[in-house]
Amino acid sequence: PPQQQAAPPAAAAAPPAMSPLLRIRAGIEKGSVAEVMAGVRDADTYGVTLAPNVRDMIKQWLAVNAPGMSAGGSPTKAAGSLPPQQAAPPTMAPPTQMPPRQQQPPRRDEEEVTAGDGSANWSSQAHYDGVGAGIPAAARAKAPTLNPDLFRTALMKFFKGAPKGSEAAQGLGIMEAEDGARFLPLPLLGRAVGLGGQDFEVAHQVWQVVNDTPPGMLVLSDDARGCGLVEWAGWEEFSAAMASIVRGTRDPAFEPRSIQGHVARAARGAVRSGPTRKDDVLKSLKEELSPEAIPADAAPALRSAISRRARLALACLVDAIASHGLGPGAGPDAMGLVGQMPRTLFGLIFDSIDDRDRGACAFLGEILDSWDKRRCFSRKWLQEARGKFTIPKGPNAERDEGRGWYALTAENLHKKPPQDEPAAVEKEPAPAVAVAEAPKEAAKKDDHRGKDLDARKGDRDRDRDRDRDRDRDRDRDRDRREKDKEKEKEKEK
Repeated sequence: PPQQQAAPPAAAAAPPAMSPLLRIRAGIEKGSVAEVMAGVRDADTYGVTLAPNVRDMIKQWLAVNAPGMSAGGSPTKAAGSLPPQQAAPPTMAPPTQMPPRQQQPPRRDEEEVTAGDGSANWSSQAHYDGVGAGIPAAARAKAPTLNPDLFRTALMKFFKGAPKGSEAAQGLGIMEAEDGARFLPLPLLGRAVGLGGQDFEVAHQVWQVVNDTPPGMLVLSDDARGCGLVEWAGWEEFSAAMASIVRGTRDPAFEPRSIQGHVARAARGAVRSGPTRKDDVLKSLKEELSPEAIPADAAPALRSAISRRARLALACLVDAIASHGLGPGAGPDAMGLVGQMPRTLFGLIFDSIDDRDRGACAFLGEILDSWDKRRCFSRKWLQEARGKFTIPKGPNAERDEGRGWYALTAENLHKKPPQDEPAAVEKEPAPAVAVAEAPKEAAKKDDHRGKDLDARKGDRDRDRDRDRDRDRDRDRDRDRREKDKEKEKEKEK
């Protein structure tokens, strides 16, 4: 009989069209309990191992979404009694197909760092500048708003942090002028305020702002490669000179002529600093040279001397600033500084003067006469100042010779002190030579001539003093008559 053939092996179960895990996930997303249960059955059928945490998650989801179903085949029952993974009947999978890859749950490490969502939960967003569609770009920095005040603040910081002649100034490339002006390279100034781009682009933007700025604040160098402050050279000169003046007036061995050069430099610097520093100049004069600004550690015997020196030094500075500010070399902006000095400084100079100090009273009287002749200030201010103290009369040798405080007036400020005559050097006696003696009559004539010259000079001085005193008396009488008339008018009213 023919040999019986072996029965063909049972056909292997066909693989599911969708992975059980994907089917469970799709059912959860749709909210379908049946789909989730079908995915669980597929996992049991095809031998896909469900991790314990996945099974716990399915139980919790079923408990929430299917709490009231019957026990027979209900999701709740199935969730509560999900059998442990049963071994599927041995089936032979086709050799060409690999079993579906199991999806591993996100791992947790000791620092609670979890895996991300991958490509899920992404949203598209346009660029900030409107270019592209998708990944957002970094926000671009807004261009700074350029204005002269911004440049002035930056220049002040640079010049203060890098003094003249320092290594910092050399490293920054600050250009120093002979008159004390300083200039910072344009590209460096532009980058300091937030400009970007090539050096020539930054320099051009800074150059445009400086050109559009009204005069009196910013200035370009001669080669237009640097920018500086109009006020800087003048303010630096004024500040340094003021410090020397204050230090000199507090020196026990003080001499007025020792601060002559500092007074000239302070006046020139105050005018050169321009309208931007006008208030700072007045504030510095008011605070540093006030007769009441006496150091606490000064000796009692030196206090009155320091107060007197500060008062007279302030009067000399006001005189010099008025001379510079109203001179031909000053600009129209200097009028603002000169016009504000009477209201700010006259009270410190002329209030509470001791009439017993005849030297100070005589000096301040000469200062007032000089201001009246030069028309520096209004006559109203000058008349009020004259009425606050008594001006002594008589000859004044210091005034005529330009000594003491009179050497610091605007008229004598730039004059050099008279040099002392060199000491006589002993010489060897010359050989005897027969010289005819001059007649005695010629010697008498020379003596008479010298005496006549001295007498004439003394007469001129007395006449000048007499005329000046007469003018003062007339002014005072006129002022008194005007005051009397005003009082009579008020009484009549």
